[in-house]
Amino acid sequence: MAEQSIGALASKIVGPWAWWQAALKNPDAIGKTLPVHGDEPQQGYYRAKNKDKSFDPVAIYYPEGSSELVAYRNGREVRPDEIWTWCCRYPVSYAAYNAAMDGKGWPDDDKVVAAQVAPPEPTIGDNSGEVDEAEALKDQIDAALAGMTAYEKIADDQTAAKALSLRNRLNELSGQADKIRVKQKEPHLEAGKAVDAKWQPLVKSAKAGADKVRDAIGAWETVKLQEERRRQREAEQARLAAEQAAREQQGETAVIDPPAPAAPVETAPAPIKASYGKAASVQVKTVVKDVTDWQALAVYMCGHPEMQDLLRRLAQRAIDAGKANVPGITTEEKAAVR
Repeated sequence: MAEQSIGALASKIVGPWAWWQAALKNPDAIGKTLPVHGDEPQQGYYRAKNKDKSFDPVAIYYPEGSSELVAYRNGREVRPDEIWTWCCRYPVSYAAYNAAMDGKGWPDDDKVVAAQVAPPEPTIGDNSGEVDEAEALKDQIDAALAGMTAYEKIADDQTAAKALSLRNRLNELSGQADKIRVKQKEPHLEAGKAVDAKWQPLVKSAKAGADKVRDAIGAWETVKLQEERRRQREAEQARLAAEQAAREQQGETAVIDPPAPAAPVETAPAPIKASYGKAASVQVKTVVKDVTDWQALAVYMCGHPEMQDLLRRLAQRAIDAGKANVPGITTEEKAAVR
């Protein structure tokens, strides 16, 4: 009680509108240097958020000649101490309050959002039947997307607030569409899960068996390929040795260079034919067996776009983790809206 008396006394000393005027100038101070007490409403003009995220204008003041505080929400009288904690963080100017009371909306309203969240006007004799949800949402989303042209470039805080309203509305519409999508898909999804539960084990077990047989055949074909390469190397070495011997017999002393690695087989291995089903082709493919020098490989691959994209993501991850000494990059500060 003493605290309330002190607050009320301070309010009278500095002026009954002082708290509201200070809040208008610096909304971030509300609850900090501008204390908020639930039992101590401050005279001024505010707005209170509804469940549909629209705002009602609120006026809290002392009527002329009265010592008792009154409050009105959208023209309807309410208790000041009940509305106070709902509206205190949303101070508005007197002009904005009057405009809202006249049905003109708020200065930071996006026109599309204001039109979409306003309560629908009752219609008489509407026999059009049930409205398709997808079509209704599509119309609203198309209208919201068209409204984005007003925010291609934002140059002041009021426009940023309007743009944020439109973003929030688009996210809301996205969420509504997704909920309906999930709801309508659920029966089909459950039916699909039942089908998968019946057939996928058969599909996977048969495929796993086929892949295991394929790998065994591949291992045998690799053994055959290695044996063929060994035979080619031995034949080439024998040929070079014969040439060297022939030159020595003729008195030549030239030394033949060591044989170069055998060239790959020019023709593909023969296909494998089965008594049942289709034949299988065999391809000779060079694969990476191991990495012996990671730095050399990274330098060689750093010109590849995929490698550059990976490095950029890793660098950003390091910066996000607080690393300040990542070499080879430049950084800048950007405001990220969440």
